[in-house]
Amino acid sequence: MKKNYTDKDDSDIFRQAMGKVKPIRGSNRVLLKPPPRRVVHQPELPQSTDNGDFFSDAPINEDCPDILSFARSGLQHSILKRLRQGKMPVENSLDLHGLTVQQARTALIHFLRDCDNMAYRHVIIIHGKGYRSKTKPVIKPMLNRWLRLAPGVLAFHSALPEDGGSGALYVMLRKSTLTPDRHNE
Repeated sequence: MKKNYTDKDDSDIFRQAMGKVKPIRGSNRVLLKPPPRRVVHQPELPQSTDNGDFFSDAPINEDCPDILSFARSGLQHSILKRLRQGKMPVENSLDLHGLTVQQARTALIHFLRDCDNMAYRHVIIIHGKGYRSKTKPVIKPMLNRWLRLAPGVLAFHSALPEDGGSGALYVMLRKSTLTPDRHNE
């Protein structure tokens, strides 16, 4: 059944229907985090020797598994599961493609220090799959060693295919001791 409007248009009818309704004040916007910043590699960075022996660049002879996974004892299973599933928001990233072992070591040292200074907890490190290496991956097994021994690393796991698969790692870092906790976890 069609209603007959005499001399009122739709906007007048709407205003009349709303009566004394007042608009809600306040923010109804979704606040988005900025995308992770990309780290620009500068091979000419100075070599650092103040990070202990855990950043040794001695070659690794044993084979490295395709999927890397590590967690310090005491971490909750649910948090490790979220890390493996790529459900942690990535706050920063490091791309080690094309770097030598020495350059990758230096870049990693600076990256971990920057993440600690910025209180980042969840990052991704892209190491590649070693397709350009002559026999086997070079950076991947070194990164596996370095991250297991780095005191600020709580856990890591190979990324999902859309984030680089076995050529990248999701990394969970300790809460920073340098800056106030920005994250409520």
